[in-house]
Amino acid sequence: MAQEEMKHEEAEVKKEPQAEEKKKEKKITKEDKLKAEIARLEQELKAEKDKNLREIAEMQTTKRRLKEAEIENRKYAAMGVVEELIGPIDMLQMVVNSEAPSEEIKNYQIGFKMIADQLMGILNKEGLKPIEANVGDEFNPKLMQALTSEEADVKVSTITKVMQKGYTYKERVLKPVLVNVAVPKKQEEKLIEEENKEEKGE
Repeated sequence: MAQEEMKHEEAEVKKEPQAEEKKKEKKITKEDKLKAEIARLEQELKAEKDKNLREIAEMQTTKRRLKEAEIENRKYAAMGVVEELIGPIDMLQMVVNSEAPSEEIKNYQIGFKMIADQLMGILNKEGLKPIEANVGDEFNPKLMQALTSEEADVKVSTITKVMQKGYTYKERVLKPVLVNVAVPKKQEEKLIEEENKEEKGE
């Protein structure tokens, strides 16, 4: 009987450490689960924060672009009117610069020239500028348009005749200079390609 009691006590003693170990295991497992849950929540929070930051950045970019577009529109608001006025003013200048058949016509020309100069002065203040283009200058497809081209002994495409004035309005080409051009031999096709690219905005 005493032996049985001793065995029972020994068994109880053995059970106690095992129970403690199981408790520790359960505790560790619970802690791991909590840590994993915290890590998951932190990851979700970070992802949500990154998403919000991206959306804010996109909103700010859109706002900036709209503001820039508004400024650009205001800057070139008068461009259409200026473009409409250029043609008549050019024609008026051609008339006043032509040779007068009589003194009476010449006197009229002087008056018309004053008017044309005043109008051009107003447009210049608004941002209109004539494009410099002279015979012998290098052809610039960004500012000029070739009406005719012929091969010649030249190193680069060169203006042979200015047919019509051109203008820029602020930073934009309002009206390209119309010119005749001499191109290096076997370069006519290249010139046509360049003009096509400029027209397409490439």
